[in-house]
Amino acid sequence: MHWAPAGRRSDSARRRGAILKTSAGARMIATYLHRFIVAATLLASAVGQPHVSPMAGRWFPADPGRLHLAVERAWVEAGTRTGTTHPRPGLLGLVAPHAGIEYSGGVAAAAYRQIGSPPNIILLGFSHRFPLEGVAAPRVTAYTSPAGTAPVNSEAIAELGAALMDEERLCDHSLENHLPFLRRAAPQAKLIPLYVGSLTAKQLAEVGRKIAARVSRGDLVIASSDFTHYGKNYGHTPFPNDQQLPDRLRERANEAFEEISSLDATAFDRFLARTGDTICGRDPIRLLMAAMAAIPGEDVYMEVLDSRLSGELTRDYSLSVTYGALGFYPASSFAVSGQARRRLLAHSRAALEAHLDGKGAAAFNGPASPELERRAGVFVTIRKQGELRGCVGTLAPRLPLPGMVADRTVAAARSDPRFRSLSREEGPVKVEVSLLTPLKRLPDWRAYREGLGGVLVLGNNGGLLLPQVAREMGWSARQFLEGLSRKAGLPPLAYQDPKARLYVFRAQVFGED
Repeated sequence: MHWAPAGRRSDSARRRGAILKTSAGARMIATYLHRFIVAATLLASAVGQPHVSPMAGRWFPADPGRLHLAVERAWVEAGTRTGTTHPRPGLLGLVAPHAGIEYSGGVAAAAYRQIGSPPNIILLGFSHRFPLEGVAAPRVTAYTSPAGTAPVNSEAIAELGAALMDEERLCDHSLENHLPFLRRAAPQAKLIPLYVGSLTAKQLAEVGRKIAARVSRGDLVIASSDFTHYGKNYGHTPFPNDQQLPDRLRERANEAFEEISSLDATAFDRFLARTGDTICGRDPIRLLMAAMAAIPGEDVYMEVLDSRLSGELTRDYSLSVTYGALGFYPASSFAVSGQARRRLLAHSRAALEAHLDGKGAAAFNGPASPELERRAGVFVTIRKQGELRGCVGTLAPRLPLPGMVADRTVAAARSDPRFRSLSREEGPVKVEVSLLTPLKRLPDWRAYREGLGGVLVLGNNGGLLLPQVAREMGWSARQFLEGLSRKAGLPPLAYQDPKARLYVFRAQVFGED
């Protein structure tokens, strides 16, 4: 037997040691590699992976070219139906439908055409497949569709406190059918996808405040919902299937829109309980309302951008879904600039002079501008030596601002039933224009505040008072409501009747010196 000298090992021993060291190193490397893979896997499962929408080919075209054409057709259709070219500034939130693009695409486009350049879009969807409690977000880093890829803002999701769930469980067309329109309207925006379930009043207020804080910093929030689902297949036939059905469905939608305009989720819940209306996205809408109510600073007003029944397309109202596009804006979004005010006043004066001279309608002079292409409620007041000589307006404008101002000026001169038609012989008069925000439903008269105009409806009676009336009369809030009741031909305290419907608005008032 050969013995190696002390302190030295044979070549075979050295080789065996090297092999042992190599094996131990390999095992150590393998262990670290395994731990890294596990950690990476856990991180990926927490953050998520890009999600390829399975809705393509089912709810919207899978071919990018065909999808692009479908979205562009919807874009053009929305402009034609609504008559709007330029978006109103200051958009805070939207309600938009999520049916197949061939059904609700035009109405969805009416909403998405209003979007500017928000850095993030908070999209509130829900699950059609199972009830959900609270607010959840899918574990995804991006959404991919034939329209392109929308990155997800994971940090914002964490900030909002949404629970993370697997996309396979949450995946729903209520959210993903918006992807083509999001890419068309705001390709620069990151997506904050949230699935909304039932929320307690405390949860609703808390999450609403968090969303409002992000909206105040420039983000946009969109609630996904269709409205009334009518028909035996939906288990909802509150109206007979007769010739009046389309009108009844539109009336029901308008009633829902009014309740949503209140930004009072409790009032919306009462409406749902009373009517049984099958509004599928009620939970996203409730959260949107809570967020809009929590916006600091100005009051928020809702504008109906478009609405339509699927029965108008299929010619079958026995199975019909109502689609609505709603926009939420600060009151200042409905005001116009000083230059626009001067042009509108000049046009009002020209229309009045043409009427007094027995001529036709006065042409609107000067270049067109986006703010003058908008539509809004308009009232024109004529005063003679400071005293009222006529006041006529409309809450349902059928023309852009210049056309409605001219129309209401002539109506104030000749059609106010309180006065005879104005004539040249009466001497000089001055005109005043009031541009109104949309009406906001006020479920509780105690919430009325000074400085707001009002509309009161009870039975077949109705009345309107502009906000400047209270200022001119020196009225308190209660005196204004009493005056509004009298204007409606009702007793002074009629506004307190539980059946009375009270609406408020703000007005931008400007007139000749």
